[in-house]
Amino acid sequence: MEDHLTTICWYCDVSILANPALFSRGMAILPWDARREKVLRYHFEKDQRLCLGAGLLAAYALRRSGADDLGIHYLENGKPALRAHPGIHFNISHSDALAVCAVSDHTVGVDVERWQRAESRVAEMCFTPDELKWMKAQRRTDQAFIRLWVRKESYLKMMGTGLLQDPSSFSVLPETSLEIPASFSEWDVHDHSICVCSPLSESVSLLRADIADLLGF
Repeated sequence: MEDHLTTICWYCDVSILANPALFSRGMAILPWDARREKVLRYHFEKDQRLCLGAGLLAAYALRRSGADDLGIHYLENGKPALRAHPGIHFNISHSDALAVCAVSDHTVGVDVERWQRAESRVAEMCFTPDELKWMKAQRRTDQAFIRLWVRKESYLKMMGTGLLQDPSSFSVLPETSLEIPASFSEWDVHDHSICVCSPLSESVSLLRADIADLLGF
């Protein structure tokens, strides 16, 4: 199946993991010890639920993509990869109550953020002058701020550099050429912006996963 894999972005509302019994079930079936330990390192229960939910969604999405062995190793840039399925690539993100996972046959980056008030100081630090000008010209500045942010995050995650690279060193406006070409697929879901970044110009599918499926019910 992985030889014919197309890029899919899965999303799921994981707020129901606030139920202690469901949280415990999720922790028990999570296939990665390192992810389980990461969940427990979070101080706030909301962050624990998000981290757990993103891990469960990743496991679900990878199995749906044909992965029968979810053993993970880490690449030189720290990005996780499947040992037994080098042809399946994935990336995860979470915000508020929403977890997302992008799966593809090539490197991919994904980010999700809840709409919130535009932070001028953050924008001035992370956006180029042209991006700032574009953002301020939009009718809904707050959503424009988030749209630029998820584009930058997804691009950096696709590259595998994360915020080690200065986000103000490149522009993600549509008419701008990036150093490494990339395309962006974007959706608005439940007051969130989701963005998948791919090195190819392609059609990316957005699919909703049910939390019951993630928990094996």
